[in-house]
Amino acid sequence: MNDIIRQFYEKNNLPKPIVEQKVAAFSRHSDIAEEFEQWITDRTYKAEGAVTVEGYTAKKLSELSEYLDGDGAFVLLIELRENPEKAHRRIMQGFKRK
Repeated sequence: MNDIIRQFYEKNNLPKPIVEQKVAAFSRHSDIAEEFEQWITDRTYKAEGAVTVEGYTAKKLSELSEYLDGDGAFVLLIELRENPEKAHRRIMQGFKRK
């Protein structure tokens, strides 16, 4: 299942440990992984029936910041599911870059 995701990160030259970390996160959330694979394939967000976590979809998250297109939006969906308090803080702080 995560071959498309793995190839996406490898093609973007992410270090192997980070690729493995991201693939493992998506492996824990197959519904989010499936939508991310669709985004990788056609660069569009699911219009109907999208995964919603804490009231957010990947498309809605991508509209909050230029840093959340694609990968960032789906990774944040996982964070909203696994650590909602931390994710909400990031959203409220406006995704400031260090």
